[in-house]
Amino acid sequence: MVDNGSTDGTLDMMRAIKERAAPGEIIVCEEPVKGYVPARSRGIAAAADIAREQNVEADKLLIIQVDADTLYDPGYVAAMQAVASTQSKNVMLEGTTHPPHQFLKGHPGFVNLANETDAALEDWIADDSADVVIDDKVSGFFYSAYLDWGGHQRDYDRNGHEIFAETSRLFLRGKRTGAQRVRVDTASAAPSRRKILRNPVRHFATAGFPRNNAWWREWNGRNSGVRDLATFEASDPQLALKAAVRARQAHIVGLFWLLPMLVQKICAPGGDDFKRGPGILERAGPMSNDTLNNPGALLERVLRKVDEWSADV
Repeated sequence: MVDNGSTDGTLDMMRAIKERAAPGEIIVCEEPVKGYVPARSRGIAAAADIAREQNVEADKLLIIQVDADTLYDPGYVAAMQAVASTQSKNVMLEGTTHPPHQFLKGHPGFVNLANETDAALEDWIADDSADVVIDDKVSGFFYSAYLDWGGHQRDYDRNGHEIFAETSRLFLRGKRTGAQRVRVDTASAAPSRRKILRNPVRHFATAGFPRNNAWWREWNGRNSGVRDLATFEASDPQLALKAAVRARQAHIVGLFWLLPMLVQKICAPGGDDFKRGPGILERAGPMSNDTLNNPGALLERVLRKVDEWSADV
């Protein structure tokens, strides 16, 4: 477990959990540098140190990333291990997530509008085998692959704002070596919905993809309106949430069609079996010059296109 400079007693709680556990079962680390990348990197480095002490080779060490506010179903780790044992070492494992039952029961309007919006874009979503957006909290990989892919790195956009989705960026670098994503349907988890409860429109508009605060301030400034969960429960929420629906549509098309299309063009220039619509490919064409050596720049350009589409109402 990694404490990332908390001030709310988290570290003391982690130490108490360690004390109650069997010897060597839990390791507590501290990472004072704030951010997803420093914390994840610190945890992986600690696991690698233990592996070296126990003479476990890098291609035998399976790293399973988890988040503190996610509930993992029984058998999650065993399911990830079982699938990993049947794969090559150059894979990114990804489990599945499901909303907590209490959230589904209490906020059906949010869930229904999200599902309806996404379902309408089915023809725009690349096949699952081509998807390159990885959910950090249900992902896993061998340490040897992690090293080959360059490890977790911080990337920034042209304005100096950090680009998140660190595991997606790690996997994009891995695509240079032929890395493949493997879905582990038997490993499931229920993520916390605190981010939705705190800012439902932001989470809805981005389809859950992490955008930085600078983006939110700009989007929020351009799109006034209601921001609470009650709006999603109205009889016709699409009218009040028109801008958010448009933004979600743009994120879905950008992240799950445009991005994998560009990756395919880089990795397999001759391949072209993607679903497409009038004018979109032509407008996105110049972006095909991006490379996987700088996944942050690739993501930034895709997200700029997303924002163009989002504003093009």
